Amino acid sequence: MQCDPIGTVSTPFETTSDAPSQGFHDDAEGVVRVDEAYAAGLSGFDAESVVVVWWADRADRSVLTLDRDPSRGVFTSRSPARPNPVCLTECRVVAVDVDARTMTVRGVDMADGSPVIDLKASLEDRRD
Repeated sequence: MQCDPIGTVSTPFETTSDAPSQGFHDDAEGVVRVDEAYAAGLSGFDAESVVVVWWADRADRSVLTLDRDPSRGVFTSRSPARPNPVCLTECRVVAVDVDARTMTVRGVDMADGSPVIDLKASLEDRRD
């Protein structure tokens, strides 16, 4: 299996512990910067919200149970600490600039510089 990032996200959160839990409930803004090779993927993006699929590259990958409740496995949570730290954050789209290869979003919950794997229009906004 191969999965390459399409870009990174800039956020006001220097570390994972600075980032809010469940970003959709927060108004923090971030900017997804798409690598040049994937810039065409932003063309025509007009959804009001987007699911940012990102990799929690600083997460503890050895975690299998929750600290706050060891009787619950990590797969019952949205914690980024897990064997494969693939994370989903639904954000509101503020602006898309295809020429600059950026998408400004509100509701981020990832640490600054986190790799972005994909962007998906939310279920309400999809057109396919």
